[in-house]
Amino acid sequence: MNDRHARFNWMTDAPLDYGQMFVDIEAYKPEVNYRIGAMAAPMTVTFESDYDAYRQKSGTNEVYLGHVRDLDGEFGCQSVLMQGKGSMIGLAMLHGKADGLSTPEQRAIFADCLPHVLAAVRLQNAIDHQGTELLRGSLDMMRTAAMLIDGAGRVCAWTRPAEDVLSGGLLCIADGQLQAVHGGFDALLQRAVGAAIASQPVPMPDLWVPDASPPLLVEVNPLPLRPWSFGFAPAAIITFRSPLRGDMLDGGILAQALGLTRAEGDVAAMVAMGQNRQAIAAARCTSVQTVTAQMRSIFQKCGVRREAELVAIALQIGQLSRNAREP
Repeated sequence: MNDRHARFNWMTDAPLDYGQMFVDIEAYKPEVNYRIGAMAAPMTVTFESDYDAYRQKSGTNEVYLGHVRDLDGEFGCQSVLMQGKGSMIGLAMLHGKADGLSTPEQRAIFADCLPHVLAAVRLQNAIDHQGTELLRGSLDMMRTAAMLIDGAGRVCAWTRPAEDVLSGGLLCIADGQLQAVHGGFDALLQRAVGAAIASQPVPMPDLWVPDASPPLLVEVNPLPLRPWSFGFAPAAIITFRSPLRGDMLDGGILAQALGLTRAEGDVAAMVAMGQNRQAIAAARCTSVQTVTAQMRSIFQKCGVRREAELVAIALQIGQLSRNAREP
């Protein structure tokens, strides 16, 4: 649970859409949810008297109170298991009206369980971390510009090509989350991320990053959730695609194979993808004269005289590279 997203790993006797109900009333905020407001240090048990003290100080949110009464879970106790910057994982015992207030004996049993649950969370965290690294490595091998997002909406890994996307200055990682400089676009991005990690598709327009040159499309998709994941494992993947620098050819591979500079390799890749010199110049924020000079250097280094010859060589290298990466 953090200041933007909340996820329930498991809850007994709860409606299937409870997680969305919780988010809809913003119950992850302390000013709404007295349980969040009354949180104490990790492994400390808080209960009804702490809830009452917080509500006397900060007031009672009637929307949340009606929510828990409708679900018959107004009372009980809780504890934070793990807490990081802006997020926490906890365990709670909810009591309804028939159960009444939690007793000292019940809270003692609850406290005895905490170290065992924490050990399970840490073990799952280690397993999920290994899985994240394997997935990131696979995406890197395919030279995909991508970020992996965990169950709390945080960026848990990204590929080397994604670093090039961040270097453009229009997207950044702040407080562990991918954010956009353009406020309106950031709101759409956060909505898409929230829907993906909740595995609840929401109709969205295409996410083209404003002012990006070349044009940059952001795609946000959910990943399959494994049973008993506590939110550390990737829950969504964000990929970045450009029609001018797509997945067909990699300028770095062409540069290495043909003895070009990286800039020349990128130009050669764009030529092979059918872009004219004006489009290449616009995409690279340079002049047509500079592109023409780079093309002369590329022709000389590759021993070709026409663009068609360069395209044939580049496409052949691209095919060889893809074959080498395929299992």
